[in-house]
Amino acid sequence: MSDKAAPEIRRAVVNGVSLAYHDWPGERGPLLCIPHITGHKGTFAAFAASLRSKYRVLSLDLRGRCDSDKPAEGYGFAYHARDIIAFADALGIKEFSLVGHSFGATTSVYTASLQPGRVKSLILMDGGADPKAETLRSMYPTIQRLNKVWGSMDEYIEKQRSVPWNKPWTMALENCLREEMEVLDNGSVRSKSSAAAIERDLDMHFWENVWFHLSSIHCPALFLRPSQGLAGESGHVYSVVEAMNLVKQIRNCRYEKVDGGNHYTFLMQDNPPVVPYIEKFLKDVLA
Repeated sequence: MSDKAAPEIRRAVVNGVSLAYHDWPGERGPLLCIPHITGHKGTFAAFAASLRSKYRVLSLDLRGRCDSDKPAEGYGFAYHARDIIAFADALGIKEFSLVGHSFGATTSVYTASLQPGRVKSLILMDGGADPKAETLRSMYPTIQRLNKVWGSMDEYIEKQRSVPWNKPWTMALENCLREEMEVLDNGSVRSKSSAAAIERDLDMHFWENVWFHLSSIHCPALFLRPSQGLAGESGHVYSVVEAMNLVKQIRNCRYEKVDGGNHYTFLMQDNPPVVPYIEKFLKDVLA
């Protein structure tokens, strides 16, 4: 296994659901990582490897995703927050830092606001509050594409290479994309995640206002916004004004613009450009 590959899959049964996770050893932390809405635990493989064992990093498949169970019900931020706390309890972890990406960042805000005694610090990668309704609506076609069956893994990867926001293309990104797929008996591939489950999360997102939770965050926080949008200069999840407003709502939150990637690729690169900002933040707040 290369130093950028994910370790073996582990499991924890919480709230009647088996959740899959990766665990990278390290002396400090732990850092509990929550992926974007269609993401999975492997999203953080290169991130964890880049910390060079300084921190224990755990990354989680939320219910409905990748290798975790996919119950018909139990979606929305309240259920995910309950799972995260139960997961930490199952591993005997009293306090932890939450590292959330996009939907995972918003889930982390919800969790930290309701369990302030458990979360030591909060890292929000281009997420943390509700995006505009039109942004949410635009995500439904992406979720439905999870139902597509591809002729082979090579066909799937080749298609992903042509997607505009998968730039720059790196082995970290390719490994992440491969991990999210299952190979069927005839060699075709499809997503391990449940489109129906993730759509339930998106449905619930319209009825959950996380902006109200931002002022309840008591721990130090860091918000990272990529310099590139999903369409180059455009296609940001949050405008600069929206991002700064989010940061101002949290009483102790830093803002950093990250060069070298977009909403996805500033995390999923061989050497993710988010890492230096996160290392500095953690060194300051966890000393």
